[in-house]
Amino acid sequence: MFKLVRHPPVWIKLSGAILLIVIALLLIILSQGGEMPMQTALEKTGIAKPQAVRAPLYEGQEWKPAAGPDGYALAAENASYALYAEPASSRIAVLDKRTGFRWTSNPSKEQLEREKVKGGLLANLQSPFVLTYVRTEGKDQTIREVVNALDPKVKTTMVKSDQGLQVAYQFPEKGITLTIQYELTDKGLKARLPGEGMKEEGEFAVFSVDLLPYFGAASPEENGYLFVPDGPGGLIYFDRDRANVSKGYIHQVYGLEITNVANWSRSGERRENIAYPVFGVKRGDHAFMAVLSAGGDSASIAAMPPGLKSSLYNVYSNQIYREEYLYRTSRLAAPLKAVQKQRLDTDREVEFRFLSGKDAGYVGMANAYRDYLTEHGKLAEPLASVDHMPLRLKIMGGNYAQAFSQIRYITATTFSQAGDIVDDLKRRGIANLSVIYYGWQQKGDYDKYRRFPIESSLGGEQAAREFISKMKAGGVPVLFEEDFVWLDPYSSLSGKTNGIRGIEGTVFVDEDWYISKPARTVAMAYETIDKLKDIGVSGIHFNWIGELVFHDYDVHGISTRADTIGMYNGLLGYTRRTLGQASVYQGNDYTLNQTDYIANLSYESSYDFMVDETVPFYPIVLHGRVPYSFDDSNLRNDVQEEFLKAIEYGAVPSYFLTHDDSRKLRYSASGYLYSTRYDKWADRIQEEYEAFDALAGLYAQQIVNHERLSADRFATTYEDGTRVIVDYGRKTFEVEKGAGA
Repeated sequence: MFKLVRHPPVWIKLSGAILLIVIALLLIILSQGGEMPMQTALEKTGIAKPQAVRAPLYEGQEWKPAAGPDGYALAAENASYALYAEPASSRIAVLDKRTGFRWTSNPSKEQLEREKVKGGLLANLQSPFVLTYVRTEGKDQTIREVVNALDPKVKTTMVKSDQGLQVAYQFPEKGITLTIQYELTDKGLKARLPGEGMKEEGEFAVFSVDLLPYFGAASPEENGYLFVPDGPGGLIYFDRDRANVSKGYIHQVYGLEITNVANWSRSGERRENIAYPVFGVKRGDHAFMAVLSAGGDSASIAAMPPGLKSSLYNVYSNQIYREEYLYRTSRLAAPLKAVQKQRLDTDREVEFRFLSGKDAGYVGMANAYRDYLTEHGKLAEPLASVDHMPLRLKIMGGNYAQAFSQIRYITATTFSQAGDIVDDLKRRGIANLSVIYYGWQQKGDYDKYRRFPIESSLGGEQAAREFISKMKAGGVPVLFEEDFVWLDPYSSLSGKTNGIRGIEGTVFVDEDWYISKPARTVAMAYETIDKLKDIGVSGIHFNWIGELVFHDYDVHGISTRADTIGMYNGLLGYTRRTLGQASVYQGNDYTLNQTDYIANLSYESSYDFMVDETVPFYPIVLHGRVPYSFDDSNLRNDVQEEFLKAIEYGAVPSYFLTHDDSRKLRYSASGYLYSTRYDKWADRIQEEYEAFDALAGLYAQQIVNHERLSADRFATTYEDGTRVIVDYGRKTFEVEKGAGA
């Protein structure tokens, strides 16, 4: 802390202006607290700000093909697929040569003849896209209108190249141009909206684009379902009554933009944020898995039942180019709606992978997504086999409580007591343990910037060193939990300098807490990692990094959600290189190549009226590559059913414990904990672990099948043929060893 000292000979000579400058500089120094410059931290960690790679537009003469008997012309072809385009409408079709099945961008003539919708909805059904736009000037800037490929004034230009087919749509009256590129791959189709091909040259601006909204649309009479990324995975069956469904499924990937106050009125519902940008369709023996391979962080996934926009089931991506937000003209005035001025100017791409036969289902879709992640280096390497199932042990050291303007630390588990808990678990036969230690910081969560020295009531740094050394000697890695994203109102960091800003330009604040700029997050983490390395900590368990992304609308340079993702992924990588391990909550897909463990993975749906069945799509993708757990076993709502769900979905066991009774923490910042006292759970932990440990041989294997045997019985099959059958009616599970076991 700086101290101003009165020194008359010097101060008297200073003019008033100079004095103000000196005071201002001192205040800046005080407010910054000597923190590391953000750019310096990025350089030291080797994290570079992501550079946008733009897809070039195709060059060449306009393609004007002669249509075949069905109105389509061949546009591209490879060994497995053929791409056709209808010159008159620009609709496309993809022929799967392996099966003869034809996927079309829009309903067939026969389907259209049965349609009951008219006007704009009928026109949308026949277009490869639906573009929503707003005015840039005037009082009606939030009024949304749509155009599509059937607009009578649209000028459509096709260009065919070695890469594929490019279709540009120019709307002269709107001053808007939209371009779509289609490219065949050895596994399907890519549909791209290149940023270079979008122009806004008038009084109108693009708000959003539905890309191929009716690709693979199905009739209710067909056998199949839509797949949506709801929780671990959700199915919407074609043969269900949708009379009570008043809206479809439309949710933003990685959750709504948190800085946008306009979203808060829509966020009151209980739901699981989308952690992976995937959707799909199953139609009989044919299916596709679609992944938002570029720009997915600024997109929603939508699924519509019959009766809303057509008589069909359809699922697609809604690409977001601008946000609608609220702003105030004064403190007393009601907030007004506005639309973001600057477009989110990035390429958008959706990759479709076509499946058939036994692969035409959610398991095949999960396998296809795992293959996609692996091919692009976005998934961790296969896990090593283990003799015993790992148990993730979370231990709460304690946290601060505030009363009568006084701050005190409430101790729940000292480092020495944590060692005693581990020793006792080992004596009970639990041979594979990892510890995540919470509340180690000075005063716990009180000042998220002033973490050191380590809280003295836990034993301080010396006790931490002894605990970690003892655990390492026994083969138990110790990670420290930390949140470098949310900064509390007691932090010595300036929110004005270090907090992200919303669209309206002000620092985003939620109940006096604010979100750190990603570069500041990296800087704080870098300094912390450097000190924890010296102590011997094996890694960091990151709060929020695996589950929250956002824009930063700083006037000095807007950062996108993609920028946030890049920095978070880089921070995870740096942590692993420096300490050994990094782990996260929820496990958004951008963490999957840089995380050693995912806590609190979603295992249930959001209870939408649209979702008929919850399935383990994401666990199928992850199993054998990234270990994951669900809610901590001692904090479950339904102990037995959630235990069985963990068995069915291949999760590892986890517990959140304290040495003392959790009632001590009731009025602390960790008051959310209950029923955590170790000695009351020791026998239950031992009993439950024995059940999990019986499945240790499956830990490093991929899940190859999952099926519903009856209303209450489900079977999960692994690589060696072993089947784990869970019976929720009898509340039991059994293991059928496979031929390769």
